[in-house]
Amino acid sequence: MPDFHRLNKSRTVEMSKEELNRKLREQASKAPSPAERRKNVNPQSRKQQKITEQTKKQLPPQSPVRKKREEEARKAAERELRERRKKKGGSNVVYYLMTAVLAVIIFSVLSVTVLFNCEKIVIEGESDYTDEQIITASGLEGTENLVRLNTAGIPERILDKLVSLDSVKVDKVFPSTIKISVTRSVPMAEFYYNGKNYVISHIGRVMQIDTSKADCMQVLGYKPAESVIVGGFISAEDPEQDKLVAEISRAIEKAEIDNITTVDISDSLALVMTYDDRVVVHLGSILQIDEKMRIIRELVLNGYIAETEHVTLDVSDPSRAIQRPITTAPVTAAPVTEETEEGETEDEDAETSETASGETTE
Repeated sequence: MPDFHRLNKSRTVEMSKEELNRKLREQASKAPSPAERRKNVNPQSRKQQKITEQTKKQLPPQSPVRKKREEEARKAAERELRERRKKKGGSNVVYYLMTAVLAVIIFSVLSVTVLFNCEKIVIEGESDYTDEQIITASGLEGTENLVRLNTAGIPERILDKLVSLDSVKVDKVFPSTIKISVTRSVPMAEFYYNGKNYVISHIGRVMQIDTSKADCMQVLGYKPAESVIVGGFISAEDPEQDKLVAEISRAIEKAEIDNITTVDISDSLALVMTYDDRVVVHLGSILQIDEKMRIIRELVLNGYIAETEHVTLDVSDPSRAIQRPITTAPVTAAPVTEETEEGETEDEDAETSETASGETTE
């Protein structure tokens, strides 16, 4: 048989829950809304609230001592905050500095051990030597470290062993190349003395000393010093001869006159120069040498003297040569030779000058 007593008890519990929920819903529906609650606020409490706000506004100001203390406390707090930030920033700077120093040390160690090792040697410029000869003379092995390599003495070593070079320059091209730039020696002049020719380059370096003649200007009357050797620089026993030769060479280069055959400096007051082995020029002293070379250029290169004529010019007095630039015309018909006697030569020169003066006056 069913247990009616237990069944009635469960229905009573269920009904009680339903009644409780219903009553809660009814109370919630009867509760005032927020707007109604604001309306139902006691006017007396509102008045008290207003009075409290007005009272706050009407409170007496803080005392100066208290205000000063608060200001000092605020400043102290700000100062402490700044110091804290400063300490923090300083620690960052130290950290970055230590990192940078460590990086530099590591890079320095690697650069002299692993990095920047020579892998290639490049030769630039023209010369009479092969690349292997130049590299051998330099003493480089091709395995040097570019950072540790000192290039100061390399050009001198090469010039001492290879005399046909005028200049050598050694550069380090990072990361792994050494460049050697060379300049070939070109014969500029030869100094004839005691049966030997001292051939020198444009920088005065002795290229050879032998009896063979080079295809360049020959300097006569020059006495080299006994210490002159191949590969060294030319120098005379009398330093005045070096100055004389340097000044004449500079004037010739400035006037751009080529094909100078000989220059005789035996007498510094009666210098003689030969152009193209056919035009003998009496220069006199070294004074006004630039003006004398300019006159020679005008006469020789501008058609006053034919390319096949053998003549003698006297430009020892540039002012007379400028006034009478064609005084050599009669000489071409009867050229004055060095075989005539000294007196006859002077008489013929005087007659030639008088004839040219008469022609110019007419």
